[in-house]
Amino acid sequence: MDTVQGYKEFKEQKKQILYCRMDDSMIDKLRAIRKKTGISTSEIIREGVRRLLRDVEEEGSISLKLD
Repeated sequence: MDTVQGYKEFKEQKKQILYCRMDDSMIDKLRAIRKKTGISTSEIIREGVRRLLRDVEEEGSISLKLD
């Protein structure tokens, strides 16, 4: 597992908010991860998006399978 330094200062004021829809099972899984790790659900989501964007930058495309 890679550790990447964030670019935000601790307690820095956030400038933008983006809302997304999730089903109940996704929310439950995120909350379970939060309880086990102590990492906020918003940080878990941001890290997932960072990894996806990094993959897009490296490969030049995106491939998502939607059910």
